[in-house]
Amino acid sequence: MDETLAWWQRLSAARADKQLTQEQLATRLHALAGHAAPLPKPPDLARMIRYWESGRNVPRPMYRTLLSGALDVSVGALFGMNPRRRSAQASQPASAPRLPADEHLGDVLDHLTSQWHLLVQRDNLLGPRHTIPGVREQLGLVTELLAPARGEDRLKVLQLAARYAESAAWLHEDAGQPVEALRWTDQAASFAYEADDELMLAWTMFRRSQQAMTGARAGEVIGLTEAALRRIERPPTAMRAALLQQQAQGHALDGQEMLCLNLLDEAQRLADRVSDDGDARAGHGSFCTPAYVDVVRASCWTHLGKHARAVAAYEEGLPKLPLVYRRDRGMALAGLAAAHAGGGHPEQAAKRALQALEIATAAGSARIVRVVAGVNAALVPHRKKPAVAALRVALANASGL
Repeated sequence: MDETLAWWQRLSAARADKQLTQEQLATRLHALAGHAAPLPKPPDLARMIRYWESGRNVPRPMYRTLLSGALDVSVGALFGMNPRRRSAQASQPASAPRLPADEHLGDVLDHLTSQWHLLVQRDNLLGPRHTIPGVREQLGLVTELLAPARGEDRLKVLQLAARYAESAAWLHEDAGQPVEALRWTDQAASFAYEADDELMLAWTMFRRSQQAMTGARAGEVIGLTEAALRRIERPPTAMRAALLQQQAQGHALDGQEMLCLNLLDEAQRLADRVSDDGDARAGHGSFCTPAYVDVVRASCWTHLGKHARAVAAYEEGLPKLPLVYRRDRGMALAGLAAAHAGGGHPEQAAKRALQALEIATAAGSARIVRVVAGVNAALVPHRKKPAVAALRVALANASGL
């Protein structure tokens, strides 16, 4: 390659030699990385490539290696020994319009933070079906802001990017898309690591433990929550309550009743001090209200095989759930249905499952549907009962979730 050219010019020339558009190169990078290194989506990568080819941003070593492989040019030939960012003066003529000025970045981040709180509230009310598009759109914008950001500005953008990525992880988990959920959890952890955001790093461990709970991997649930608690010496009250109730669920899977109940009691004491309007303004774990812990306790009784206690706990906790947590109510109704099924009450189980399924269908929550499907399977011996038959038909109609 022509070594008289700047590294960004060599990068652009190498792409042109391969007759690739920036979008096609982004797709090739994504395919090369595979699952080994979670990357942004190709459209977001294409934006990053535009910044690299303008010299406004230097690719990190991982991206340099991927670019080398995608373009079949050695890293040294593309980037030299010590690639540096193009100077602001050389990167554009004086008359060219600038990107959003640094002095306006704070306003942009404040706006995106407000939008994030609204998206959290939308998710609690309406579920992932109505929220994923908004989160993904804002993630693209935050990624675009991240490429040219430096110093303290970069740390601020990274923290917000981690928040959006972690939300994407949760939404895809609830929508029944575990591969995407894991990818976004890893991306949130990567953003948080670069930002030195210890609270978010710990919270990504919480998210991984929830994913392990779905797979009934008790050791992983317990281990990840313990690791998160070790990482943060004094976590905020709501976050500690959320981690403790999650750890309790792991012990319930393991059949350790006393450990489970002791952790739930501690989580309950902390949750008494948590106040939340469903928009996460109180920080990580702000959903962990007293009513939430009541419902988790009911779920733990089910895991422990004590279905009558589970039914009583659900009946006590359900009326206390705040209206904004509509999807949590759907999950609790599904749990109550499972408890009724385990306790030998098929008609009550089917009726509660139908109520849960109505919320799941509106919200697009595959998690709720999965629990309801388990209830339906348990009720096969009672399939001639009217409520059970109605559940079977409704579940078949919701199978597209």
